[in-house]
Amino acid sequence: MRKALSLLLLILFYLALSAVTAEIGVRLTRSAPPAEASGWFWQVPDPVTGWSHIPGASGRSFNPFYEFDAQVSFNSLGIRGPESLGYAKGDAVYRVLLLGDSFMEAVQVNDDETLGEQLRSLLQSQMGRPVEVVNAGVSGFGTDQELLWLREEGVKYAPDLVLLAVYPHNDFMNNGELLESANQGGINKPFFSLVDGTLELHYYPFDPATVPAVTSPFVEEALPDTPPGPLTLVATWLRDRSAFYRYFDPHIRVAAPRLAAWLARTGLLSPGQESKLVAQPDSYVPLTYGIYQNPPGPEWEESVRLTTALFGEIRATAESLGVPVAALVIPSPESVYPDRWQQILTQFPVMRSDAWDLQQPERLAMAGLADAGIPAISLAGSFAQNATTSPLLYFVEEGHWTADGHRLGALAGFNFLGESGLIPDLAAEPLPLTLPKPARTWGEWVVLAILLVIGVSILWEMWKSGPVRWLRNFGIGLATVGELLRYMVRQRQFALLPLLIILLTFAGLLVLAQASVVGPFIYTLI
Repeated sequence: MRKALSLLLLILFYLALSAVTAEIGVRLTRSAPPAEASGWFWQVPDPVTGWSHIPGASGRSFNPFYEFDAQVSFNSLGIRGPESLGYAKGDAVYRVLLLGDSFMEAVQVNDDETLGEQLRSLLQSQMGRPVEVVNAGVSGFGTDQELLWLREEGVKYAPDLVLLAVYPHNDFMNNGELLESANQGGINKPFFSLVDGTLELHYYPFDPATVPAVTSPFVEEALPDTPPGPLTLVATWLRDRSAFYRYFDPHIRVAAPRLAAWLARTGLLSPGQESKLVAQPDSYVPLTYGIYQNPPGPEWEESVRLTTALFGEIRATAESLGVPVAALVIPSPESVYPDRWQQILTQFPVMRSDAWDLQQPERLAMAGLADAGIPAISLAGSFAQNATTSPLLYFVEEGHWTADGHRLGALAGFNFLGESGLIPDLAAEPLPLTLPKPARTWGEWVVLAILLVIGVSILWEMWKSGPVRWLRNFGIGLATVGELLRYMVRQRQFALLPLLIILLTFAGLLVLAQASVVGPFIYTLI
């Protein structure tokens, strides 16, 4: 009994030591988000588009993985830009009206890092006159909502150019009622339909109290409500006080969704998307990937036709203002980074048996824009070119552009506008589309310095004692480690394993260095 109690206390000691070490490490590296949630502090219901920005909203935006921590602000008209950017425009000002979704809204980066702001800076430096970019990007918007906003609000800004940012991975789904209502689990905005080639608007002005229930065949069954788990109060306490808990929470949901779903039932985690995914059948494929299926299903083909008609209506609205319209087509992260697509196939193995075309959305969007008479450029080429050599362009978990992604998009957009002749005053030479390689972090320099010291130490000892003697001593050291491990297994002293790992780590350094220049430092640590 005493031995069992001692073993239990030893295990608890190691667990407590590990937890304290992890907590200190997460805090020192600033790897966890703050205790207070970021929230959707910038969105409000809107009868025209379904939702819009809260005028004058500002705050701190970050995701659970803490991949970014950005300051986000909107002016009194709900535009991501300075308060001075209003309906009135100065005589010498060239104004671009930028339409788009969350990629243009860009709450993942600071106000001065968005594509709109970086494009404005590039244009102004070359045109020699004031340039304004009215960034009307709103998270979740489809082309239909961008058209409605353009008609209602955009025309008031008297733009000189309408620039449409298209994200075809989402936009085709966002525009189709059958697809988007299933994706959202409800009808949350007005929708257009094509009737004999003519656009018809439904649920407008939007009133959530009057819309019908969703009848889409793509609706997924909702999970039954589960009562709070017995450890919910413990989770709340940890979330408020432990940085390691806030770091652990989102990472375990991605790395081990089944374990996360079980922890959610106990109350140690709040229920999330992983609980829904685990409950799906083995044949489950997320609706959003349907745009990659080759050939796309009939509902997707209908949404492509609808989107093409919406492109045409945006062009007609711009022409009614007497201004040109152009478009940027944004590639998805999985089409730029192939390893991300492999991760998706690993998560949903049933998808391996189907044919997928990751470039299909961009081709369909470019074809639709061409049919609508809108000059456009796909950013897929420039992003693929920089994917392996430049800084990270998309956040790994969040999926939107980093500041470098916005920079590359702005450079490509600037070159496109210069070559297209849409801006008469812009006659600049194309800018290089190769971003500089990222500088090494201080942590990487420390690791490289340690490896260099160890490498030099080993080479020095091999030269001093000779390769044969060094290898013989190295073999003796490995044999000693093997004997220690066998003894632990025979005596079943598994509780000593954490301590043994630490000792063997230092011993390994000693065996490699063999009383060389790093030896005294290692002895001191021991």
